[in-house]
Amino acid sequence: MQERALVRQIIECLKIESEQRNYAEIDPAVLRDFMQLGKKEPAKSANSIGNQAPVRNSVAPAPSPAMAANPSKEVNIVKADTENVPQDKLDVCRMPYEELEKKAAVCTRCRLHKSRTNPVFADGSRKAELMFIGEGPGRDEDAQGIPFVGRAGQLLTKMIEAMQFDRKEVYIANIVKCRPPENRAPMDDEAEQCLPYLLRQIELVQPKIIVLLGAVPLKYILGLAGITKIRGNWKEFKGIKVMPTLHPAYLLRNEAAKKDAWKDLQMVMSVFGKKYRKNS
Repeated sequence: MQERALVRQIIECLKIESEQRNYAEIDPAVLRDFMQLGKKEPAKSANSIGNQAPVRNSVAPAPSPAMAANPSKEVNIVKADTENVPQDKLDVCRMPYEELEKKAAVCTRCRLHKSRTNPVFADGSRKAELMFIGEGPGRDEDAQGIPFVGRAGQLLTKMIEAMQFDRKEVYIANIVKCRPPENRAPMDDEAEQCLPYLLRQIELVQPKIIVLLGAVPLKYILGLAGITKIRGNWKEFKGIKVMPTLHPAYLLRNEAAKKDAWKDLQMVMSVFGKKYRKNS
């Protein structure tokens, strides 16, 4: 009895809602079927079922108990912005390195490809034990197709050399392969479409340590926020030691922060048995 009363209450709510809004996203047949809940209907034969019109998937959710208690309260259904975003999942988990790079070079899965000059895949050694991950290409990187070659890139090269590595020995990549307009941070859907490439790069390179440069890779690799608080603390990603630190572009704007970034990098050096020696 309670179940029938609840069904009648839901039906009444739907009737009221149908008078207030246009159910443009609901197949009329689906709405009629829902309105018939609780009423006994004769069993349908296999033939009659086979002749039914197809039902669309875009069905509004059933009202919650709170809505049933207050049918006059309007419920907003928010749609995700899926414009230009492929619904299929990018599967690159078995691709060899060369094929992965070629696929990324012609990728059109997000809006960033429309304004790129060159895709920026990576730089450095595929056998590197140390990997750096930034957020995305800038103007110089977009022009040359190589990550970290502008002012921030030049500073990163100096940081790598101070760590007693050659830039050719390490591996450098970004969260997204194409330059975001005006050097803005990547949007969530852009990062989501591009991440499978980067994750496969990590699997193929198999670095001993990953250094995350700034807030963007911290967000999309570890799902964390607050780079100034988290930097300098060891994390882990799929069994790989991860050191979050400050982005070189940030260090160019904040000279005083270089000492903090240098402390982080010295911790990475110690794992490789490297120690900074001041000139006598």
